[in-house]
Amino acid sequence: MRLDNTIIKNISSLFSIKIAGYLVPLITLPYLVRVLEPVGYGQLGFCLAIIQYFIIFVNYGFDLSATQKVAQNFNDKYAISLIFWNVLFARLLMTVLGLVILFLLSKFNQTISEYFTILICGYLSVLGTALFPQWLFQGKERLGVISTLKIITQLIGLPLIFIFINKPGDVWLAALLSSLPSILIVFFSSYLIIKRGWISWRKPSIYNIVLELKDGWHLFLSTAAISIYTTSITVALGIIAGPVSVAIYVSANKLLQAAQGLYTPLSTAFYPRINNLMKKSADEGLAAIRYLMKMQFILTFIISVCLFIFAPYVVEFLYGDEYAKASTVLRVLSVLPVIIGLSNIFGIQTLLVHGYKKEFSKILLLSGLISIFTLLPLCYLFASVGAAFSVVITEFIVTVLMLKEVLNKKIPLFKRSL
Repeated sequence: MRLDNTIIKNISSLFSIKIAGYLVPLITLPYLVRVLEPVGYGQLGFCLAIIQYFIIFVNYGFDLSATQKVAQNFNDKYAISLIFWNVLFARLLMTVLGLVILFLLSKFNQTISEYFTILICGYLSVLGTALFPQWLFQGKERLGVISTLKIITQLIGLPLIFIFINKPGDVWLAALLSSLPSILIVFFSSYLIIKRGWISWRKPSIYNIVLELKDGWHLFLSTAAISIYTTSITVALGIIAGPVSVAIYVSANKLLQAAQGLYTPLSTAFYPRINNLMKKSADEGLAAIRYLMKMQFILTFIISVCLFIFAPYVVEFLYGDEYAKASTVLRVLSVLPVIIGLSNIFGIQTLLVHGYKKEFSKILLLSGLISIFTLLPLCYLFASVGAAFSVVITEFIVTVLMLKEVLNKKIPLFKRSL
């Protein structure tokens, strides 16, 4: 397996997207944590965590299932058009349903009611997620221009934060501005899709929408299960330990996400290529997975070591003394790049590519349920540090179970097939 120009370009493009998604917000992070103060920043983190549930709902499993279909029908405009319109309409219907659910929750839950304005401002990012077909660009292995546009949209919102957010009560405005890039990218991506003639109008049908939902069902269960031990940590902390603990955890987790952005472009770029190769030859597909596993392990190991060593210095520099405890949280989380990197290889790149969606989702559902028994008591006893330990324990369980399933299915990941 060798890196050709297309996959190198896609890795670079995805890396740029991650830089825009994580590094650009890090520029505003020190400003926001000081202006909004721990309580206000904790409220923002709590609300955006709730919005993340709706983003997961709208994403469903399409980022993987639709990407796989586009990669497998690379030159079939008719098939890709059908996929595009049915997935788009499915996402829009789910966006409307999510908004109704949020409104009903505000009527029956005091906390949701109190933060309803912030949540509505943040909900615009759900609409942006529904309308932005990154899965189409990923399946087509054409992420160069879209990555540039992603950075531009992030940069547009950057000065607005410094101009308009200047007091603790501006939490709703921070949520609104955080949604702006996801709306802007929809206009740019739509123009590119039309210009390149990738799709033509195909009337979506209930039957085809249901087929897309069925195809992505197990992947949706997987992402929903993941949210139990990722997104739910922030929500659980907000309920059990209060907004200050949320601020500590979120500030540390933001740095972890920025670090993860250094290696996730590798796996994302390889996913459609591995699917394409596997359709032609199992040996070539497995060779690509092994090559990715080697590169990703080396990179994630370096990232984990750097996070552990430099955590106190980075936290003090970016956040100040009020967030000193975030360095301990970040050190606990520093093992995650290696653990999640291996989980990605065993799960997404191996089990999903071989068609084991049901087994994949079962592992994540089981792990999500197990996490409940660690998350709640650890959050109660140790607040943000306990939350960090909970997610590490759960991710380790996921990785072990994914590896066990690969071995059970006798997939020759660690040796060449005969």
